[in-house]
Amino acid sequence: MKINKKIVGITMWSLAGLVLIVSLGFAGKEQSAAKCKGLRIRVADQTGNLFIEPKDVVEVLNTRGKRVKGSAMQDINTLLLEKIVYTIPFVEKAEVYSTIDGYVNIDAWQRNPVVRVINNDNEHFYIDENGEFMPVTEKFTSPVVVASGFIFDDYAAKSLKYAVPHLNDSTAVPVLIQVNEIAQFLKGNEFWDAQIEQIYVNEKSEIELIPRVGNHSILLGNTSNLKEKMDNLMIFYKEGAIKTGWNRYSMINLKFKDQVIGTVRNAKITNKSN
Repeated sequence: MKINKKIVGITMWSLAGLVLIVSLGFAGKEQSAAKCKGLRIRVADQTGNLFIEPKDVVEVLNTRGKRVKGSAMQDINTLLLEKIVYTIPFVEKAEVYSTIDGYVNIDAWQRNPVVRVINNDNEHFYIDENGEFMPVTEKFTSPVVVASGFIFDDYAAKSLKYAVPHLNDSTAVPVLIQVNEIAQFLKGNEFWDAQIEQIYVNEKSEIELIPRVGNHSILLGNTSNLKEKMDNLMIFYKEGAIKTGWNRYSMINLKFKDQVIGTVRNAKITNKSN
């Protein structure tokens, strides 16, 4: 009897595939029934922020009754764990997954604040780079610019999209949105980020900047033509302040288009930009 080698080959491969499938099935069941060896938590950070540590994530999970170590891998709901990690107000992104070696892995990325707000009621909170509010913590203070003064928005608003204009704000742009715009601008400019340490909103809803160097304030007014205003200020610094001294001026006014007005006690020096 002649045997068809092609048929035999196909049959052998089919049997091998069946054995592999059955083996994987047993391995999968064995892995699912295995006990979790523990958590591996990684808090990713590329900005120098230290708002949370792995132990903080463990504490939140324990508070919610999610002690995964010793639980059967098949009973661990990684999606639910991920949702719980997202409730930590300093977490921007989280990923939770199990691995074949019997561990549950949690990767968390921290939110990145750009400005710390102290409002009119002395409530403190941050605004992150996405325009969302985040609380302050005694554990860590982010070295970002501080905004204070006549700011009436509070943390309960949760986001810049709910900020409202002040009654005497002629731009109709909410003050807190302008504060965030300035903070983002400072963050993107190494010199101004080092020079400006505070944003102050006065009783007229006008914005003043407080520098680190020089005993003066900078009256910005509002954020319209922000870059041009700051470019004009840089020219004034180079042509005026450096020559006459940083402490000669009590105020530098940038409110008017293409003008920088430096107030020297009872006198005024005006520098018109081209």
